Amino acid sequence: MHIGSLRVAVLCNDRLGLPALQQLTQNRLIQAVATSDRSPEMVGIMQLITQQGGVPSTVFSHNNFETALLSWLEEFKPDVVLVKTFPFRIPASVLKIPKFGFINFHYAPLPEYRGSNPLFWMIRNGITTGGVAVHRMDEQFDTGPILLQQSVSFPPESSFGLCSTLLGHTGAQLTQQLLFGLKSGTLQEIPQDESKQHWYSKPNPIDFVIQWNNMSATSIIALANACNPWLKGAQTRIKGMPVNILNASISELNVVENTLPGTIIQLSINDGLHIACMDSIAIKVHVIYLEDGFYGGDQLQKYGFKTGDQIG
Repeated sequence: MHIGSLRVAVLCNDRLGLPALQQLTQNRLIQAVATSDRSPEMVGIMQLITQQGGVPSTVFSHNNFETALLSWLEEFKPDVVLVKTFPFRIPASVLKIPKFGFINFHYAPLPEYRGSNPLFWMIRNGITTGGVAVHRMDEQFDTGPILLQQSVSFPPESSFGLCSTLLGHTGAQLTQQLLFGLKSGTLQEIPQDESKQHWYSKPNPIDFVIQWNNMSATSIIALANACNPWLKGAQTRIKGMPVNILNASISELNVVENTLPGTIIQLSINDGLHIACMDSIAIKVHVIYLEDGFYGGDQLQKYGFKTGDQIG
């Protein structure tokens, strides 16, 4: 079925939406794109994609968002607005202006994983199956009826970046299904089961810090994955120096009894960086971030750190 006559506009503020945006622009299925001024990097990426596709692009600011959004809708007259992550709340006054409304792509299963960044918590908590939920937007956050939903399996110990890539490509596939469904009138709206709902709050800065005395080896590895690459890893300090851990695995080295959590039990060019954890298991750190770059864990030796030093 031809969907080219459907007037589609997109609000996008994150890399998760880029695969779908590129697909839409390449196939000339989009009339307008807008992003926010929150991320200069995303503004540049979006403008590059839209310029190549000959699509008008707009940058919204929070202080006049409702007025500017209303003008944008009046100018481009979309039949549907696809929302692929956006930091500003869509005013209730505009939700029903497009023929098919505003349809949100939520990059986690609903209603089990509501919130602005549930992916961080899913990886942090060791969840191995995510998903993309496509739902009609209403006045609340992440509560509207579901139009499409697809699960996505995460490979073991996947990083935030890898999971985002998998979810982004799934979102692109669902975008095509959605547009065909809107055009053909075959989509069914399924109310969310409120008995299963859970809200995941935006993480606080402390949530990115490794708590060596309270976190198991597995939990530390999961936190590093959840912060890689968007925060350049889970945060800690060695002798006051900020060090971020991006990638680690369970070490094969034994931890001597009564070794304090956060103790470097091995640091050498040949054997790498191994750190004791609270459960008497060590992690081997493969990738770290320092203020001057990314390195293998063993490179801490060049900064004067050694076996026996305490982290945290």
